[in-house]
Amino acid sequence: MTEDARTWVDETGVEVEIIRKMPVAACLPHSFNELMLNIAESKCKIKSEAGDTVKQWYKLSDKNGRVIGTNFGKEPYEFVLGRGQVIRGMDAAMKDMCIGEQRRIVIPPEQAFEEEGREEDGIEPGSTLYYFVELVDIFRPNPGEKWLEDDGLSIEVIHKIEESECKKAEPGDTVHQEYTLYLQDGTYVDSSEARKKPFIFKLGSGQVIPGIDRAMTGMCEGEHRKVIIPPDLAYGEKGRPPVIPPDSYLRFDIELAKVIKANEGQNEGKKEEL
Repeated sequence: MTEDARTWVDETGVEVEIIRKMPVAACLPHSFNELMLNIAESKCKIKSEAGDTVKQWYKLSDKNGRVIGTNFGKEPYEFVLGRGQVIRGMDAAMKDMCIGEQRRIVIPPEQAFEEEGREEDGIEPGSTLYYFVELVDIFRPNPGEKWLEDDGLSIEVIHKIEESECKKAEPGDTVHQEYTLYLQDGTYVDSSEARKKPFIFKLGSGQVIPGIDRAMTGMCEGEHRKVIIPPDLAYGEKGRPPVIPPDSYLRFDIELAKVIKANEGQNEGKKEEL
């Protein structure tokens, strides 16, 4: 595939056609300077690659044009590119895309659901899939440090914020936390996404388990961390039946979505148990 190619077929038989290479301006510019600004903003600053978290709008049709499913006008579908979280053909076809780019993709059954199909979604065995997709957003992690505390608390910075841009969470601040919680064996327990809202609490005030208070102190707004919390800093010998057994290690994937500093005079947030 050349840099300027708009249609191609890869070695696995996946067909890709670029429908919209770049976002178009919403309205005509009123001046030359505005025209130059529109052109500058429309340039592709980042292209999707394996390991990126991407958000995608899609429309899936069969060979007759019958729509099988779509999320246009709804919440974008989010997945990590190149990690097998979607069918192989989609992983391949979404690489090297710009935000706002649209593609028409034809995926043969060997790179989709093969001879099994997917009955619950109305996809017959051996079906070729016809997608129209738009790349809505790209998140590319900027990894940071990893460390283990003496009492077993493990913290890994998945996406760091540069110190010059850091709004740091300190005891007394109100924080908005996006999280996913797993047991140590990978069993899913809970998430803020499932609750449709961030978890809000006052840091360092005992409103959450000690491991979370510790792990989020010093985080920057926008930072992502993976945290493994030993039982003594979580729910201990009792656990939290029925979902958290006694003496459980907990794994949290955390994003600090917002920090409200104690001196900003805002609401302290509601007390919830996490």
